[in-house]
Amino acid sequence: MRRAALAAGWLLLLSATAFAEPASFTVVSPAVSGPIEIGFDSGLVGSGRLDAAYAARDDGPSNPRSLPFSWRDLPAGTEAIALVLDDPDARPILAAHGSTAPAFLHWIAADIDPAAGGLPANASAEDRSFVQGVNGAGRIGYMGPQPPADFPRNLGRRLIHVYRLTVYALSAPSGLANGFSLGELKAAIEGKVLGVGQLLFSYSND
Repeated sequence: MRRAALAAGWLLLLSATAFAEPASFTVVSPAVSGPIEIGFDSGLVGSGRLDAAYAARDDGPSNPRSLPFSWRDLPAGTEAIALVLDDPDARPILAAHGSTAPAFLHWIAADIDPAAGGLPANASAEDRSFVQGVNGAGRIGYMGPQPPADFPRNLGRRLIHVYRLTVYALSAPSGLANGFSLGELKAAIEGKVLGVGQLLFSYSND
């Protein structure tokens, strides 16, 4: 009887562990401030607007300095950090080009040291301590936001895009090498995610 009760207890514990939701933690950036804006297609609400120094423009580089950000209150046992920066408001643009992707991918990276507390500006170009994947333009590293001011056309309003910086606290490094895809990142971190933090911010070229 006692053995049966112990076995039942272990099963209950394992079940609770297996289906536990990842913890949440805070992600902030000094490059995000100002008005709260809503994405024109996604309906997501940005916590502020990205400083133009970290965005791309037609008359500037498409890979400007990557935005700085930091995290706090990581879950216990975090051994590595991964990130995904994407733009769900680009969905109509992607669809117009025959893509079914739900968002445009601006930056993916993995195996960042959690003890760093964050990444400084331009870490994508200057920091070789972590690995980076291929963005939506087919290049490795950070690609700055560059939403077109007039697409879709004739909406009669300014087109605001809200970007998602999703940061993952991992129980172990991904083991990936530079040049990985989003699908490869998802596969590599499956079962390792201890917590998730997210920062939403807006930007528009107008």
